[in-house]
Amino acid sequence: MNKHTRHMESKLSTHEFKPGIISLFVVLAIALFMRMLSYSSVTANGGITFAGYDSFYHMRRILYSAANFPDYLHFDSYLNYPFGFEISWPPLYDLLGAGLALVLGAGNPDTHTVEFAGALLPVLLGILTLIPVYVAASALFDRKVGFLSAAVFALMPVHIYISQFGAADHHVAEVLFSTAAYAFFILALKRAKETSLSLAALKGLPEEKKLMEPVAFAGASGVCFALLVFTWIGAPVYIGFILLYFFVQATIDLKTGKKSEYLFICSAASLLTALLVSIPICAGAVRPGLEMSAMFLSWFQVFYILALLAGVVLLGRFSIYVSKKGQDWRYYPALILLASGAGLFLLRSFSIETYGLVIEAVKYFSGIGGFTGSISEAQPLFFTSEGKFTLSSMLGNFWLCFPVAFVAFFLLLLAWKGEKLRSDRVFFLLWTVFAAYLTLSQRRYSYLFSVNVAFLNAYFIMTLFESLDFENEVHKLFSSLKRTGNAPGNAPVDLPEPVREAGRKAKAKIKTKSRAIKAQKSKIEASNPDYFKLISALSLVIILLGPSVWIVSGYSKETTVVEGEWQESLQWLEASSPETSYYQEPAEIPEYGVLSWWDYGNWIVYMAKRPAVSNNFQTGVEDSARFLISDSEQEARDILDKHNVKYVITDTYMARGKFGHIAGFAGKTIEDYYDIKTVRNNAGLQTYASPKKELLDTEIYKLHELDGANLGNLRLIHESTDEDLETKRTVNSRENKVKVFEYVPGAVLSGLSSPGQPVRAELKLKSGSRDFTYYNSAVADEAGYFEITVPYPTENTAANADTGVYAVSAYSLTAGENSTLGIQVTEKDVMEGNKIELDFSTNNK
Repeated sequence: MNKHTRHMESKLSTHEFKPGIISLFVVLAIALFMRMLSYSSVTANGGITFAGYDSFYHMRRILYSAANFPDYLHFDSYLNYPFGFEISWPPLYDLLGAGLALVLGAGNPDTHTVEFAGALLPVLLGILTLIPVYVAASALFDRKVGFLSAAVFALMPVHIYISQFGAADHHVAEVLFSTAAYAFFILALKRAKETSLSLAALKGLPEEKKLMEPVAFAGASGVCFALLVFTWIGAPVYIGFILLYFFVQATIDLKTGKKSEYLFICSAASLLTALLVSIPICAGAVRPGLEMSAMFLSWFQVFYILALLAGVVLLGRFSIYVSKKGQDWRYYPALILLASGAGLFLLRSFSIETYGLVIEAVKYFSGIGGFTGSISEAQPLFFTSEGKFTLSSMLGNFWLCFPVAFVAFFLLLLAWKGEKLRSDRVFFLLWTVFAAYLTLSQRRYSYLFSVNVAFLNAYFIMTLFESLDFENEVHKLFSSLKRTGNAPGNAPVDLPEPVREAGRKAKAKIKTKSRAIKAQKSKIEASNPDYFKLISALSLVIILLGPSVWIVSGYSKETTVVEGEWQESLQWLEASSPETSYYQEPAEIPEYGVLSWWDYGNWIVYMAKRPAVSNNFQTGVEDSARFLISDSEQEARDILDKHNVKYVITDTYMARGKFGHIAGFAGKTIEDYYDIKTVRNNAGLQTYASPKKELLDTEIYKLHELDGANLGNLRLIHESTDEDLETKRTVNSRENKVKVFEYVPGAVLSGLSSPGQPVRAELKLKSGSRDFTYYNSAVADEAGYFEITVPYPTENTAANADTGVYAVSAYSLTAGENSTLGIQVTEKDVMEGNKIELDFSTNNK
């Protein structure tokens, strides 16, 4: 055997894959590439069009903070118009975006630089999340699983959605800070056990540097928890998980006869640090009248963390008491649960408001109650808002990583039983159950569960590799490729010369030579790879992770939710309507507002720079819903007057697909407006919906489907066109038309006709290349008197044909067989509500 062969065999037997810097940089590069796939769609129109709905309001705050750093927008008069709205979002994400813009713009960024920074920020935070993912997985398993976890996480569709270029939303920061906090806590638990951390050992903390590590890790966890408080209003739920874990782990320790002092030190250090860092953050954000609100940064978060710390102290002391007294371990969980139930009962008795807050918080995170039923992202993972079972959300968010994660979870339970069930691993298992519950309850929390899914899939892949001896097979493959000479398995045997001579001299030694040859061949064959194992393992990995690239690339092509029709219409509104005041400093009430459905409020505020009655915070949503389904023109006018509305915007989705949700917010059901029948035919069960008269009487139907017919105070002034738009969306095979209406006093056509006679006014109009007829009607009273309010002038405005709507005829008025033609109405008549007297008593034709 030559030296090269012996060296290779030695290397094969001792080599073990250890991910290095180059491997990690490759994963980071893949993560960056996947998150930048949306760049072309986000920048398709020459500017930056952000993804989703909330991104637009984050950008409004980022622009404000970039101009007023480090101040941030906490009240906005452009929301919930004309009352304004207190913003509940904590500001850290927006301050990070503004800070990045100031860096990129050398302290004086223009709007494009700020928007680019806002679009880039989620990419940077998403890539940074790979670090705590790698650290936590390495601590729980080993560096190989840590590396694989980062690789799986880099390709996880649901995390890419929230961290891709243009997704300017704080969800990516939630994942970063919560994962970092839990990663540091896991390190603290692991090092605490390894260093035998105890209360007695803390006395020698200055001399024992190794004892500093778990305490320092716990403190770092607390800092990350405080940053999470400054980022996400739901942070208390993730911080409160520490107390839940303390209770479970202390129970396990009592059962196994172990002390829980390490657990108390780590938990207390983490929460104490979070408390100390949160105090100045919350103190600077407290608002008058909201000093203890859980929905805003306030003293609530401080007292909440203080309560958690007190809970850790009490649970810890009780655990020590049960241990010292030698009581049965079952007393501990039983008495704690009994005391918790009693405490909740007392809370309900003495503070129904606080009790209600606790119950509402549970309902909120469980997707029960409130407005969550009308929000698609707040539905359970496997069910639609109609209660139908679906796999689309699970597959779109995780692909097959979701079911694999559950298989891996149960494999872990088997692998970690007994002595292998360390405290940090208990934390991970409980964390996984907690995150899975949130995700199953509301699909929008899938991004939080993505970390756990990455860990579990990495463990599953590594378990598969080990069962197939994948690592060794890979080494065999590379060594066979490096071998010179004949193909693997047929390499010539290099025997020592003395053996050859012995073979020629003695027959007995020839047998020895033959055995040596066979042994050598056996070794060579053993070093040949098993291609079946290699292909099997790689195929499963490709099936598991490969489609993620396809899913994300397809999603990235249509990242922007804002359709071309809406972009064009809002740009028109900004350019063609009177500018409103205080946009940059929204402390005062601007001149007028815009009413549409709440889905589009953030777009209206950011792209049209106009105040919105309702927006994605669901402000003003009840009045918007009542207006849209109202069958009373007077009620509709009262709502518009209440909110000082000048423009109403509708689209095809509101008139059709979203109508059921709109009705729900107004206290109605879809059955109030449609006859719904389910019949069985050759195609299976089919549902048919026939509109009722109640639907035809609604404001949204008259506006969008009839161009404002039978309405006297709302006139169509613009509708979107798909010409020159790159994207054309359809609803029921029709383009999603966006229409803008102006609320005006209206000119009043009045006069005398026969008593009880229906009177109808008509006007022919043109919108771009489309002709349509406006009409409105009334019934003459007992004296024969009638009034019809009309919103359009008949003055020649054809010069505005490219941007608006104009008349191509005069008004005609018809009452039975009588008619009057050529009725002229000026813009002044419309805007001042002037009366135009007419008389049918002479039977004009």
